[in-house]
Amino acid sequence: MSTAKDMASSIYEDIRAGILDLTLVPGSPVSEGELCERYDASRTPVRTALHRLADQNLIDLLPYQQSIVSYIDLDAVKEFIYARVAIESNVIRDFIRLDDPLLVEDVSHLIRKQEIILKEDSFNPHDFYDLDSSMHELWFDAVHKDALWRAFSSSADYTRIRILDIKEDKDYRSIVDDHIELLEVIRKKDFGSVDAIVERHLNGGLKRIEARMDERLAAYFKRPGK
Repeated sequence: MSTAKDMASSIYEDIRAGILDLTLVPGSPVSEGELCERYDASRTPVRTALHRLADQNLIDLLPYQQSIVSYIDLDAVKEFIYARVAIESNVIRDFIRLDDPLLVEDVSHLIRKQEIILKEDSFNPHDFYDLDSSMHELWFDAVHKDALWRAFSSSADYTRIRILDIKEDKDYRSIVDDHIELLEVIRKKDFGSVDAIVERHLNGGLKRIEARMDERLAAYFKRPGK
């Protein structure tokens, strides 16, 4: 028999997944009563889940108003990318210094898998996203910076930007081409080219979204001063 704590965790995980993959779009209403019906749960576990989501800035609990899925904070995303470019560039340089052909082959294998699924009729963008994440995680883990990777992976706004890019622009080829270029830099131990490629790659999704920005996409983002 599941406890209220188990139910709260299950509700939290389900809503969180929906927010991160944009099934629940920014600004969507969040109704405690509707959630109780959907999950056949009492208000206690639902409220526990909602407060946990609010603590992570995934929803905005608005007193005396309709609570909503939080908007994406574009300024926060830009600061996040700024920090990640600097750190991940150093991580890749450390990865190169390991000079481990088996690890390099692991990177190559993940890229080949990305290219394979791009050709599949049943292509699933989320499978591509998972492979992309696994590749980046690989070099963080290899140089024992996995705590940094977990911190980067926990950014809800950046995750939603990546999913939005994958769903809206669908320029998967550019992403894979960046990965191939990074692999060549690693193989050639070309330390001097790391920064430029990482900066272009990590900013790519945001730039593609900004280039496509229209009224519909703008509605996903936090307005200045809000």
